[in-house]
Amino acid sequence: MKVAATMFQILPLFFLSLLILNTQPLLAAEPEPEPVVDKQGNPLEPGVGYYAWPLWADNGGLTLGRTRNKTCPLDIIRDPSKIGTPIEFHVADSDLGYIPTLTDLTVEMPILGSRCQEPKVWRLLKVGSGFWFLSTGGVAGNLVSKFKIERLAGEHAYEIYSFKFCPSVPGVLCAPVGTYEDADGTKVMAIGDDIETYYVRFQKASSTLAQKKNQDLSSV
Repeated sequence: MKVAATMFQILPLFFLSLLILNTQPLLAAEPEPEPVVDKQGNPLEPGVGYYAWPLWADNGGLTLGRTRNKTCPLDIIRDPSKIGTPIEFHVADSDLGYIPTLTDLTVEMPILGSRCQEPKVWRLLKVGSGFWFLSTGGVAGNLVSKFKIERLAGEHAYEIYSFKFCPSVPGVLCAPVGTYEDADGTKVMAIGDDIETYYVRFQKASSTLAQKKNQDLSSV
């Protein structure tokens, strides 16, 4: 697979080796892709904003925040005190009118008023040995910016999903996204050892909720 040159300006060459060494083989008999649906049962649309709320509340969704040294780039976090930030999904097939499961996606949180000016496209960012944060500054199409949405198995789990970093490239890391609690208590989205899968439901963002969201992020 040809990886865009931009990626090598962002990450050292050994990062790809770490991704390949920390592998989990892709299953040969994966389920067929299907439309991802929101809480109302409607398929998610490309380029439309959706909140990713935890199963137990209509609040505390995913948003952006400063972690580690409290500097840019912004990382993907959970903040129980805020409604969250609308997330947009994009698929390579521009003719597809919905977001499918188990398909490489570009994930973006295009917010206004952020002090960090890097693109708000998700990417995997190496933090420690065998440990990665979900961060921003990604580039659509780059290996570290390919994420998938997977539905929880079971007849009563129709609208319950999780995120995975699992590019459709043989021999590359494939792992679910979960929550890591930082030293200051910040819940950062990450993949790595001992991180449990974080399950969500999607809610289409209305203009009223989007206005509240922009107010919540005014200090980021």
